[in-house]
Amino acid sequence: MRDLVLCHMRRLRLTPLFARAGHCFDCVASRVADFVVESCGGPLYYSERRAHLQAGSGLPLLLDEEGRELWLVQLWHAFDDVGFPPALRADFWSWAEPLSVHLLAPHARHAGLTRYPYDTVRSWFLAPAAAEPLADHDTRRSP
Repeated sequence: MRDLVLCHMRRLRLTPLFARAGHCFDCVASRVADFVVESCGGPLYYSERRAHLQAGSGLPLLLDEEGRELWLVQLWHAFDDVGFPPALRADFWSWAEPLSVHLLAPHARHAGLTRYPYDTVRSWFLAPAAAEPLADHDTRRSP
């Protein structure tokens, strides 16, 4: 799971979402990986090693709706990049997709927010990419 999160973060580093992350990106990626592992029931990395984090040292990112789609697409591709077990993908997605809602900036939250169930997104990646909304954010495709 840690490899998945670090891969997801590396993919995000290549996007406009982290254009200003600079030299702090690796530290942030490591802290995010610690948080995810712990949140999903793994060893207590984040709480034990980061008990006294300074204010303002969290994830330097709040998403808008477009950024949330980009975040989710890069997570989907990270599944394949690290060979995340297919049997665990739906469960992890069911945790991460709602997390993406919590990463939204307050102005981006509204009642009509699009949700992305695992089976729906999976069907998009099985079909030709050009017809699907999230597929436009795949950084591996050429324009």
